[in-house]
Amino acid sequence: MYLLIDMSQNNRISLALFQGKEQKSKSYEGRNRELLESISHFLEEEKLSRKDIHGIAVVVGVGSFTSTRIATVIANVFGFVGNIPIIRISEEEKEDYSLLEKKLKKQKKGVYISAKYSGEPNIQK
Repeated sequence: MYLLIDMSQNNRISLALFQGKEQKSKSYEGRNRELLESISHFLEEEKLSRKDIHGIAVVVGVGSFTSTRIATVIANVFGFVGNIPIIRISEEEKEDYSLLEKKLKKQKKGVYISAKYSGEPNIQK
C-alpha cells in the first residue's frame, strides 16, 4: 500500500491508503502535532503495519508552514527507516491515485523531499 499525507486544511489531517484499484481514506480533526498518532491509528484500523507502506506522497505548497514541515519530516523518516520512496505533490495531484502510484514506483529510494511552503512562517509568542 501507498500512503498519502495531506495537511492542507487547518486543523485537519487527511490520509489515504491506495494501491491498484484499492483506496481508503480518512480525515482526523486535529492539529499537526497529531499526525504521527493519526497515521498509526489509520494503519491499525486497516490492520496494516509500517512495513506494509511501500511509498509516501505528501501534499506541499498549501496549508500552514508548520503542518507542511511536520508532514515532510515524518515522510522522510518513514522513507529512511523503511527504505521506501517519498514524493511531494501538489494539491491538484492528490486525487489521481494511479498517477501517484506510477510516480512512487519510479522514484528512487533514499531520495528525500523538502517542504514547499505556501508562505512565510508566522512565528508568534
